[in-house]
Amino acid sequence: MFEEKASAKVNLCLQIVGQKSNGFHLLDSIVGFTEFGDHLSFEKSEKLELTVKGAFSDQIPLNNSNLVLKAAELLRTLNNIKEGAHITLTKNLPPSAGLGGGSSDAAAAIRGLTRLWEINLPALDELMKIGSDLPVCINQKTQHMKGFGEVLRIIHTFPNLPILLVNPLKKVSTQAVFNMLENKQNPPLSNYEKLFQTKKDWINWLLLQRNDLIKPALKIEPIILEVLQLISSQNSVEQVSMSGSGATCFGVFESKYDCDAAMKKVQRERPEWWSVSTEIISI
Repeated sequence: MFEEKASAKVNLCLQIVGQKSNGFHLLDSIVGFTEFGDHLSFEKSEKLELTVKGAFSDQIPLNNSNLVLKAAELLRTLNNIKEGAHITLTKNLPPSAGLGGGSSDAAAAIRGLTRLWEINLPALDELMKIGSDLPVCINQKTQHMKGFGEVLRIIHTFPNLPILLVNPLKKVSTQAVFNMLENKQNPPLSNYEKLFQTKKDWINWLLLQRNDLIKPALKIEPIILEVLQLISSQNSVEQVSMSGSGATCFGVFESKYDCDAAMKKVQRERPEWWSVSTEIISI
């Protein structure tokens, strides 16, 4: 049996810098991956089968819209694989939450099945057929992501960051948020080359960046503002923003101790929300 972790994908900043004639938006984003996430296991089987368990298992489709099954079928087609696999997905991340959970699960499925079936990873253009977040999720390192999601660069100097994730358990459609975006020609990220060596350097730089999807997301789910305000009120929080198209928001902390304390406070004040204290793992 093989196992893979599917980390939460957090857009520490996300700036929309253009739109092509085909409708695809051009992104400029720093993407990190957390210690906390979903878990997948893979065993040999005659048929391709998917079992889902975990906190959010009842919200995961088991038909051909499931990205894990799409990824598996793509690998079988590309490599003329006749055998199957039994995949077990433990779903710990809320779906449609701005954490790239489906794409991270699909990327983990690709990593696991290439080991199980002893084949190579597919090319970038094949990964993009599953979704634009697949390439960044294949290598779960902090990366600078540009273009449609296909231009990637690992940031080797990025530190580990304690991070609190909070979601009000409201699903937000990524397409709906982009449709509500008024300005699609925004400035790119400011230059970070040769500037940063410490955690504080990076946090100070992140404070100057944006998530251009917050404004349209608030129009769809105004409760996101309450989430941002609650995180902002926590002691020792250093950066507060929204991940992806929401509704998950996050706070970056100096220490894991402060992050854990903030999570406990959030859980006391809003026990009906989902929250977790974890870390962006880069080193």
